[in-house]
Amino acid sequence: MVTRKVLIVIGSHFAQMLSSGMSFSFGILYREIRLEFGTSQSDAAWTASMFNSLLGFVGFPLGILTQKTGERWLAVAGAVLLAVGMLSSMFATGMTAIYFTYGLIAGLGSGTIHYCGNTILGPHFNDKWRPVAMTVANAGIPLSTLILPPVMTVLIEKFDWRKTFMFLSLLSLIGIPSGLTFFPPEKVTVEGDEHMVEDPFDLKTALIKLLKNMNYVLYATASFVAYFGLFLPATFLPDLMYEADRSSTEVYIIVMVLGATDFCGRLLFGAISHKVTKLIPFVHSFGLLLFSIGTALLTLASSFISFIALAAVLGLGAGGFNGLHSVMAAHVVPVSQMRLAYGLVISLGGIPMLSGMPLAGLISDSYGNQRGAYIFSACLFGLGALITCLIGIREICGQSRIYEFEETELKYTGSQTDENKIRVNKIQQVVDQHKDEDEK
Repeated sequence: MVTRKVLIVIGSHFAQMLSSGMSFSFGILYREIRLEFGTSQSDAAWTASMFNSLLGFVGFPLGILTQKTGERWLAVAGAVLLAVGMLSSMFATGMTAIYFTYGLIAGLGSGTIHYCGNTILGPHFNDKWRPVAMTVANAGIPLSTLILPPVMTVLIEKFDWRKTFMFLSLLSLIGIPSGLTFFPPEKVTVEGDEHMVEDPFDLKTALIKLLKNMNYVLYATASFVAYFGLFLPATFLPDLMYEADRSSTEVYIIVMVLGATDFCGRLLFGAISHKVTKLIPFVHSFGLLLFSIGTALLTLASSFISFIALAAVLGLGAGGFNGLHSVMAAHVVPVSQMRLAYGLVISLGGIPMLSGMPLAGLISDSYGNQRGAYIFSACLFGLGALITCLIGIREICGQSRIYEFEETELKYTGSQTDENKIRVNKIQQVVDQHKDEDEK
């Protein structure tokens, strides 16, 4: 059982490297493609915007599909789509083709892997260990940001951006074995429990429960606001540094610093959440606040040292927010509802992720430099931090969670006999045994 959980975390880690990790490293390609086809920042930004928005838009339909089929084969299909999209992009002759190959095909594959890599972890871990498992898995995103920029920079300088897409296509195939590790959660069964069945999934009932949960509504609202600027700091960072007369070598060093501190931030915030599970909303809110401060202060950077220091603050904040984002979904709803709850949040988030990048591009074009986009993002992250903090305040004031990871929804299909009650007690004993094993 422990070995299976370790494999799932490792598989999810690599899945996140391939999905969101590639999108955060797109800033290296973004500039090359914009210069190649002679497009404005706002037009070129639609490429990354389409890719990033599909990380969200696929959430709700996948939330319904995984409720019935599980995550394994959907993740494998996502890896194949990602590889095909990357390979097709190397043959593009204009931005329209890039929109379709990278933005649509690769984006759809990336979104599928990203969603499955997050939701597969929820049912396998309890409240105490879920933050650790999810942040370790999500640490694959900044690790990718740490590794890919120098590799992509070398490939572009030695060859061109088309060969870089071919490399990314081959790398995407790692998602196939990663998806195969997504084992379904073990069902708690007791001999002779044929009279006990799980409640069938009903979409309408599940949605009503979510919308009546005010903490979930606040979580969804904070996510929606933050998603407008989520990918902006990393994507526009190369251009911001070029405006400050920094070299290409310094650019990818700073991007690596951003990735390294993001990686550390996820592990740090995950460890803190492991110790103070009941305070996760405040921990998550503090991560967003750091994200906001780092983004705002980067507009003042000019020297190489100042870029390093402020990128570190930005990275820690990004790690705190992104690393705990799916953890928050499992915190505000029962884990049995997590697939749909998280899927609905990121699907709604697809709207700001789609429009946020072009909007920031327009702000940058009108402002004359990248600082306008960074101020825009910083304000959004600050507002998201305030909304998330309200969840923690509500819990302290009595609106606390009334469910745990081990919650099961069972109903009798037979008579209310003592024998059935004994079976229920046996099931609970097995559940408690699994809980003790997890605690150890």
